Amino acid sequence: MSAVLLLFSACKDTNNSHTDAINYLHDISAFTADSLIQVVIEIPAGTNQKWEVNKETGHIEWDQLTPDSMRIIDYLAYPANYGFVPQTLLSKESGGDGDPVDVFVLGPSIAREQVVKVRIVGIIHMLDAHESDSKLLAVDVHNPGFDVISFEMLQNNYPGAVDIIRIWLMNYKRTGGIEIISVNNEKDAFHYLKSANEAYIDQQLEK
Repeated sequence: MSAVLLLFSACKDTNNSHTDAINYLHDISAFTADSLIQVVIEIPAGTNQKWEVNKETGHIEWDQLTPDSMRIIDYLAYPANYGFVPQTLLSKESGGDGDPVDVFVLGPSIAREQVVKVRIVGIIHMLDAHESDSKLLAVDVHNPGFDVISFEMLQNNYPGAVDIIRIWLMNYKRTGGIEIISVNNEKDAFHYLKSANEAYIDQQLEK
C-alpha cells in the first residue's frame, strides 16, 4: 500500500451511526488498521426504499424522483444489505458511473447508516447503462452467520446465494440496462476496490 494510500486509510475508523457532522464519503476510511473494509449501509436487507449517499453532503438520503415522489424499488426487496465503501470512486474517465464502490453485505438486516467492518469475498462485474457498476460481495465480520473468508467457501457453504443476488440485479430495474459480465473471487474484488480507492485519492489530490 502506497504512502498516500496509508495516509487516507488513517482517517476515521468507526462503527458509530450517523451524526450531522459526519460525511460518509470522506470522513471514514475504506480500509481498517486490521486489513478489513468499512461499508456504510444505505439499504437494509428486506427493504425496497432506495436510499443513497448524497455526493454533495455525504449524508444518506431517500432518493427523490420528483418533489412529491420518493424512489421505491418495484421488485422484490433487497436480498442483502446494500451500501458503499467510503473513499472510493468509479471515475467516469475509466468507464465508471462516478459513484463509490457498491457492496452487498450478506446476512441479517443491518440498520441504515451503520458503518460495518466487512471481509470482501467476491465481486459481480456488471454494466448499468453501459457504465461499470460492479458489486462487491462481503460478510460482516461481527455477524456469526456467513462465516466465510473466500468466494469458494461462499459457493460451497451457501449454494445459490450468489445466484440470488445476480438474478435480482438483472431484474430489479424492470426496464433492463443491466449486463452481468462475470462473477469473480475475493482477489479480483480487492483489486477492483484498491483501484477505486486510488482513483478517489487522485481526485482529492487534484482539488
